[in-house]
Parts: sequence; C-alpha cells; structure tokens
Amino acid sequence: MIELLTANHYKKMPWKNGAGYTLELARSAGESLTDFDWRISMADVTTSGTFSQFNGMQRFLTVLDGTGIHLNIDGVALTLKTLQSVQFSGDSLVSCNLLAEVIRDFNLIYSPQRYTARYQWIETSSALEFFSSADVVFIFNQSISTLELFVDGHHFRLEQHQSIYMHSNQNVKHLVFPTSAERQCCWIELSKI
Repeated sequence: MIELLTANHYKKMPWKNGAGYTLELARSAGESLTDFDWRISMADVTTSGTFSQFNGMQRFLTVLDGTGIHLNIDGVALTLKTLQSVQFSGDSLVSCNLLAEVIRDFNLIYSPQRYTARYQWIETSSALEFFSSADVVFIFNQSISTLELFVDGHHFRLEQHQSIYMHSNQNVKHLVFPTSAERQCCWIELSKI
C-alpha cells in the first residue's frame, strides 16, 4: 500500500511530559504514547527543558527549522543546527536549550527489538534510484520545492511537509528521484526482525 500523507492526515498529540505537542505523521499501531513499535513525528520546541523518555526505544532527531538547539544527552553536550541529526536511546536523560528562536524537529522513535531502521537525509539534486525490500518505507519532504518521485512507475509530487508512506507490501519497491533544483527529504526504512 502506498499513501500520500498531507497535513490533514497528521494527528496532534500531547507530549508525554505535558510540555508541548507532537504532530504525529505515522505510527505502527495503537493510540497511546507508549503503545507503538515505531512512530514518526514533528514537534515545535518553544522553550528549553527536558525530553520525554521512551524506555526500550531508539530515537533519531533532526532540527527542521530554526537556528538550532543545545542538547545534553546523559551528560554529553552537543549542538544541532538545521538539518543536523542525532541518534540516542529512548532511556537517555535529555535536556535542551534553544540557540535562539523556536525550532521544529523531526523524530523517529522505534523498538530495536522489533525493527531495524535506516534513517538518512537526501539533499542532492541529482537523479537517484533505490530499491527497497523494507516492511515500511517513509519519505518526508522538507524542501520548499515540490519533491517528485516515482514508486514502481507511479508518479508522486510532494509539497513541503507531505510524505509518502509505503507499507503492507512484501514486494521489492523501485524508487526513482528525477533531477531537481532542490531536494531536502528524509528517507526512513523499517524492517521487522
């Protein structure tokens, strides 16, 4: 199954710690903040503070918009600026300080006991071709420009913050990105263990 997801499909949910809201783009199943094997989301971070913990999970986090944030992950300090990413355990103690204004981040949280994950940002404007046999393939367009791609010969056009969600299909997927003026998209693959 291939779904084009727009803002109308995304679900606003409160953070586990109650300090803000997450816009959930897709998830494995369930409705609660703990009942899932994987979840993809965006969130606006408006103040400095602590992150919610997701015990037993792994996390990827990328700054989408804004100057960036200082993170402290289990006592280790680092700075993330626009389109920089970090991976860390959901068990980690994480706090953040905004560098300047509000930022928006993009997140993948998944169970490493149930899935392996591939998470990467594609920023080249060159034509690209991929084959994937993952159980889930998710592509998120961050660029202002329309993202064009072909999935098994079917043409899709994604506006900013729209996504393609491929699941429930055991066949190898053939994906082609034609040459474009600009490309900033996240490619996520999740495969059941």
